[in-house]
Amino acid sequence: MENSEIVDALSGVWYLATSEDEQPHVRPLDKAAEVGGKVYFGTARNKKMFEQILANPKVEVYALNEFGACRFMAEAYEEEDEAVAKEAFEKMEKPYDEENSVAVRLEKIQKA
Repeated sequence: MENSEIVDALSGVWYLATSEDEQPHVRPLDKAAEVGGKVYFGTARNKKMFEQILANPKVEVYALNEFGACRFMAEAYEEEDEAVAKEAFEKMEKPYDEENSVAVRLEKIQKA
């Protein structure tokens, strides 16, 4: 699956699963962006989801849209390059707060 196909699948509401203390946690998200050939989504430093990603970067994603279902596993990492993070938020049409916004990069994407 190409990154552009993944971004298209994640254009509406989609679900991200993380884990903490062997307990899965699933929450709805919206929008993703491709920057420099990588897939990104946005969150905030003060969210529990971000803490869970820092502790265990392994995530699973599920999206359902008019083209069907898209499900994959990946590893999620904070984007350290602020210019790339800002560009990801711009492409997602979301406000970027330098102190609290985090662009999360999906790596090692593989179908579940």
